[in-house]
Amino acid sequence: MTGFDLAGYLNSTVMTSRILTPSNQITILRLVFVPVFAILVVDRSYRAALAVMVAAAISDVLDGTVARLLKQESPLGVALDPIADKILMTTAYLALAFRAALPWWLTILVLSRDVAIIMTALLISLVAGYRPFHPTTLGKISTVVQVATIFAAVSHQAHVPYITAGLVAFFIYLAATMTLASGIHYLIVVRHRYDHHEVDDPSASDHH
Repeated sequence: MTGFDLAGYLNSTVMTSRILTPSNQITILRLVFVPVFAILVVDRSYRAALAVMVAAAISDVLDGTVARLLKQESPLGVALDPIADKILMTTAYLALAFRAALPWWLTILVLSRDVAIIMTALLISLVAGYRPFHPTTLGKISTVVQVATIFAAVSHQAHVPYITAGLVAFFIYLAATMTLASGIHYLIVVRHRYDHHEVDDPSASDHH
C-alpha cells in the first residue's frame, strides 16, 4: 500500500479553493437558475420566474462584489460570469418566445447578433491572432435594455402593477433598435481594429 500523499492532498485542496472561490460559487449558482427559470416560464409560473430573475440579478452584483472584497478575482471568474449571464439571457428569450410573452422575431434578432459577434471574433482571431475585444458602451447599453425587456415581459405576465402591454412593447422595440445598433457598431469597431493590426504588421497580409 502506498502512503497517504499529504502534500498532494493539500495542493489539491488549495487549487480547489482557488477555483471554487465564494464569488465563483455564486456565479455557478446563477447557472442553476437557468433551468429553474425555463421550467417556471413553460409552466406559466411567472411570479416565481420573476423571483428567480431578481435572485439572478442580485447574484450577478454579489459575485463581483465578493470577488473584489476578498481579492479573489480569478481568470475562471472573469470568463464564467459573462457566460452565465449570456446563457441565462438566451434561455430567457427562448422560453418567453415559446410562451408568446416576447415575439420570436426579437429573440431571433438578439440571438443572431450574439452569434454574429462570436463568429466575427473567432474569424479575426484565426486570421490576425487572438485579440481581446472588450464590450463597447453601446453594447453594454444594449445588454441592459435586453435584460430590462425580459423583466418587463415577465412582470407583465405576472400581473405586476403599472407594467402594461404598451410598456412591454416599448421595451421590445427599444431592445430591437439597440441590438441592431450595437451589432453594427461592433462590426465597425472590429473592422477598424483589424485594419489597424494590418497597418502595424504588414506581414500579416502575406498570410491571407
